[in-house]
Amino acid sequence: MSFASAKPLHRRAHIVGALPIRRFSSLPKPNDPALDTEQGQSVRIVEEEQESGKDEANATADETKLANVPWYLQVEPPTHIASLELPPLPEIPPDAPPLIGSLLEYASEEMGLDDLSLLDLRELDPSPALGPSLFMLFGTARSGRHLNVSAGRLVRWLRYKHRVHADADGLLGPNERKIKLRRKARRAKLLGTMGTDDADDGISTGWICVNLGTIDRGGTESAVVAEDGRVSGFGVSQAGSTIVFQIMTEGRRAEMGLEALWTQALDRSLNPPSKSGSTNGGKDSTSRAEAGPELDSVEKTIVANMHRPIGIPGGRKEQFTGVSSLNQARFYSTQQTPEPVTTEVDPLSTSSPEELARVLAYDAHQKQRLLELLRAQLDKMDAQTAQAALGEPNDGAQASPFMELMELAMETLPPARTWGYRLAVQHKAITSRVTRAFGSLDDVRSLVKELRVYGIEATRDQYLQLLSCIFYAHEQYPNVVVDLALDVVKTMHQRHESIMADDLLVTIMESASEPTIRRRWKMGLIERLDKLLYRPNAPCMNEQLLMRLMTVYAGAWRWDRLWNVWGIPARHLRPRSADLYIHMFQLAVASASVRLCTQVLRRCIPTATNEDPPVLEDARVRRAALVCIQIADPRAQEDAELPPDSRGQLQRLANREFVRFTRMLRSRT
Repeated sequence: MSFASAKPLHRRAHIVGALPIRRFSSLPKPNDPALDTEQGQSVRIVEEEQESGKDEANATADETKLANVPWYLQVEPPTHIASLELPPLPEIPPDAPPLIGSLLEYASEEMGLDDLSLLDLRELDPSPALGPSLFMLFGTARSGRHLNVSAGRLVRWLRYKHRVHADADGLLGPNERKIKLRRKARRAKLLGTMGTDDADDGISTGWICVNLGTIDRGGTESAVVAEDGRVSGFGVSQAGSTIVFQIMTEGRRAEMGLEALWTQALDRSLNPPSKSGSTNGGKDSTSRAEAGPELDSVEKTIVANMHRPIGIPGGRKEQFTGVSSLNQARFYSTQQTPEPVTTEVDPLSTSSPEELARVLAYDAHQKQRLLELLRAQLDKMDAQTAQAALGEPNDGAQASPFMELMELAMETLPPARTWGYRLAVQHKAITSRVTRAFGSLDDVRSLVKELRVYGIEATRDQYLQLLSCIFYAHEQYPNVVVDLALDVVKTMHQRHESIMADDLLVTIMESASEPTIRRRWKMGLIERLDKLLYRPNAPCMNEQLLMRLMTVYAGAWRWDRLWNVWGIPARHLRPRSADLYIHMFQLAVASASVRLCTQVLRRCIPTATNEDPPVLEDARVRRAALVCIQIADPRAQEDAELPPDSRGQLQRLANREFVRFTRMLRSRT
């Protein structure tokens, strides 16, 4: 046998068994102090290295799996985060039937209705035709299909769960709906192009009234007798409570305004118009004004519009319906028609805080309307007014009427519905130099957290306001400010908002230029953001952003960068408006520097004469330039009175540079 054909020799592995242990010997235990401490530490280090190696291997494996997944199977992160909690249910009045609580829970969780509200109409006198001790519930469906499905499920749930046979007015059965749709299609086919889409076909009404009837009805019946001895009301009164559920689409609910109608009827029943109002009306209004708290003029207007009686122009009837009473049909009612009163009605007759709280307790739409009015008034406030309205009260003093109304309107509302109003108050307070707004970032951090947790669909202006609040706040550590701002920017990017935009960069630079931030860190941040403004293919900023950016550089005394911003419209072949020139002259005047005013006048007045359309034709530009000349050359306006053809020493004075500028500006008036 040769070596080529010889089989390789396989050496058998030698297995070494465990060392023999004597009968009376013992193994070393882990807790034995005789063990070497260095050996234990080395073992622990080896175990940690093995665990870290396993984690790295798992991470590498996950990255490999993601890389192997094709692009059409990769799952993108959700754009909007779903809400984690349902909005709170309306408060149930005392002594209400137990069925109302379970009915509200079923409508919110199972039916999926929005904007649930409850009206307690038990004090309505006389009782309405629907029944005695009326409780009326309101809910909004997302569509017509959702409306019909929800109403049908509610009727079946009441029948099988609570043995209540409810009547659903406006609910069509499946066969009836098919027949109506078939007839409508046949009629449209016969008419051709002249369809009946705009007519009320009785199919898509957008409103279903589920009447549960009178709950806990007793066997005894009694008639209601008025003061004149005649029977009042509909038939006989019965004991028990009546529950009616009004389910409508969002458009139909806003169009009908049933909540305002029933609330108005309840107000008239509780506060009937007195015939002797013409004699002692002035005394009553005076006593109410003395008993009630002092309100600001804005709050008085808001409350008066909310509780204005039906006879006053601009009341709730005109606000919700927008139709004159002459164009509406008159229905029969047993309620007494109020007699017209010729005297002036006090608009604050129902403006006490207790009654205002009672009206807002079960009316979410009135709360929303009040919040909208308060935010509109907040936008119109100047810095001094905002400090008085939003400032922190002194020791023992009450909050301002504005904040009391704001807190009363936001009470019991979910955080997602009050987020925008709280952000507007925080932004106004922090830009108006209110002391309490310059604390820590706790309030702003809670707003950012609610934005991400509740999936609030914020507008771009609200994102910018949130960033302003972050950089305006006085925080000791800049890293905390940057991390919180990056969370907002990341949320904007996930929701497909542009983050490489000029308005976002200018807002951050404007907020960071405030003196509440450390100057060295502030200048470094502005330097880094300034490079992003002049990126390639960047569009031309509008003049509002240009003026804000110029104010930032003027406050930081970086006039070299300010002149760079001034040249942006010219580089994009766009003219400058009169407002931009006025803003430049005002910045120079605010600096009170002779050198800067001279530089601005020498560069801006020659370019203003060549603008198209002409800028110097505007009297505001000429007045701003003359104020700037007053700082650059205080004697220029006096020497402009000298004749231009003067000789000798007067010729030199009459032909100075700013004297000629003054004479030219005056000649254009």
